[in-house]
Amino acid sequence: MRLPNDPIVLLTFALAVGGNITWALLFFANSIKRKYAAERDFNHLKNNQAQISDSIAICLKDMDTRFDRVDRDLLEIKAYLLGKAIPRREE
Repeated sequence: MRLPNDPIVLLTFALAVGGNITWALLFFANSIKRKYAAERDFNHLKNNQAQISDSIAICLKDMDTRFDRVDRDLLEIKAYLLGKAIPRREE
């Protein structure tokens, strides 16, 4: 088997090999970028979920505090109304 001596054939072969090597390098670089982007998106979602959980906990604590305050106010109103309704004995 003889190798071709024509410079156009050799140049075409070199360009084909160079193009394939370039494609392989770009494919590898893009796969690394996609992996990094997916990891970054997952971390964003995880952090957003943590923030949502913290916000819900704060809201529930605030609601609990408000319900305790309303319960206390209702108890005071009830005690005031019951105190007025019961006639007091004068001694």
